[in-house]
Amino acid sequence: MVKHLSELDELFVRRLEWWQKMIRVADVVRGSVVVLRRPCTRKTCRRCASGERHPATYLGYRSGGKLHWLYLRKDLIPLTKEWVRNYRELERILAELSGTNVRILRIRAQEASRKKAGGKKP
Repeated sequence: MVKHLSELDELFVRRLEWWQKMIRVADVVRGSVVVLRRPCTRKTCRRCASGERHPATYLGYRSGGKLHWLYLRKDLIPLTKEWVRNYRELERILAELSGTNVRILRIRAQEASRKKAGGKKP
């Protein structure tokens, strides 16, 4: 006969699953990969003279409350995009884990409240 798990046990199992997913997330970086168009330093550049400018890929990230830009060589762009995706996946997993923990705390608080109310004599 299969024993049914209590809601609290199910939440503990779910929380363990979120932890396992979190461990599997590889390297992360918080930021965004963006393409900026910047002028070059050559005075005779036709592209810059036409206003088109040169595309360059950067990682935009915040540190110490300031926005910073890190130039990405072409060979680093795929890796950086993967790390940004990993970071966003980790944020999603943490949000789910936090929600599960809130439910666990709510159940524990209700149990403590019931025990306290049950122990009093009128």
